[in-house]
Amino acid sequence: MASLRARIGGYIVDMVIFAAVALVMFVIAGVIMLVSTDWGVTNLPDPALYGALATVGFGTPVVWTLMNLLLLALRGQTGGQYVAGIRLVREDDAPLTFMNRLAWWFLLNPLLFSWPLGAVATVPLAGVIAVALNRATVVVFGVVLVLCVLAPLIALVSALLDGQSRALQDRIVGTVVVPAGR
Repeated sequence: MASLRARIGGYIVDMVIFAAVALVMFVIAGVIMLVSTDWGVTNLPDPALYGALATVGFGTPVVWTLMNLLLLALRGQTGGQYVAGIRLVREDDAPLTFMNRLAWWFLLNPLLFSWPLGAVATVPLAGVIAVALNRATVVVFGVVLVLCVLAPLIALVSALLDGQSRALQDRIVGTVVVPAGR
């Protein structure tokens, strides 16, 4: 099994890659606002502001998710796992299925529900809440924020308590993280 140290190293590299994705999305949002104001000559129209907020708040997690699901499908590892020399496999050594990858990614995975994602996604969502101000938006905002705060802690504690350094999503899906050469 991969060591907890290798997993944490891979996680840190993944968060650096996430920051790069978020930065690109911020730049795209800025271009949307500049183009919408005729390069700063006119006032920013509301639809352009909402488009910029959506680009950052919703576009960032979507691009991040698609990128990692593609890497998992092609290599069986995220970018950070590649750098750390580890990969994801099923406990029974069978190939990862599409459903394995989806479940692993969405079940409290700290790569998706992370503190950096919480900062990037919840600020634009807070802007949407200020405009929409309905219960559904507030609930979505709250759930995303709570998951982003708790998921990394849950993953770390579960990996510390597991003899194979498996996080909660690994145990639920039936996967293990192993050295890439295995």
